[in-house]
Amino acid sequence: MNRKSDNIPICVDLDGTLIRNDLTLWSMKAFVQKKVFNIFKIIFFVISKGWAYTKKSIAQKIDLDISILEYNKKFVDFLVKKRRLGTPLFLATASDEIYANKVADDLGIFDGVFASNGDVNLAAETKAETLCAIFGEKGFVYAGNSKDDIEVWEKACGAILVTPSKAALAGMKGKDYQLFV
Repeated sequence: MNRKSDNIPICVDLDGTLIRNDLTLWSMKAFVQKKVFNIFKIIFFVISKGWAYTKKSIAQKIDLDISILEYNKKFVDFLVKKRRLGTPLFLATASDEIYANKVADDLGIFDGVFASNGDVNLAAETKAETLCAIFGEKGFVYAGNSKDDIEVWEKACGAILVTPSKAALAGMKGKDYQLFV
């Protein structure tokens, strides 16, 4: 990305990109550790009400301890530099908004947060559609790490791959992207 693109917003995925953790898995594990029978609640919630509701329900019961997060330091440093240059930064995650807002508050570099909210699971196609509705197709750069992010990269004007999965790399074969490992 060159100087000309500094005004184009960068939308950043959370799990596996900004942080090395997966907050959905972490919170589900903590929820089950709290009471082993909660595994049945998770299964019931996913089947009957979907992932967005499940994530919200767990986030309301399990507090996120920011100290457990493993930030991707090299990538965070890159984002801090971009922020200093005036690049708008947005957190765009399938994790629940309760956790996403805590992370955004902790870092203090994001202009806004887009996250799952109990009704909408902000992942893959839904995330791509949401970001296009806000910034326009090709109106943002997207940073992610998984095969679910391919749909978002296709709608973005630039792609940043951060510790990408093999499936994400395969899906981006032959396309331009910036890589952080």
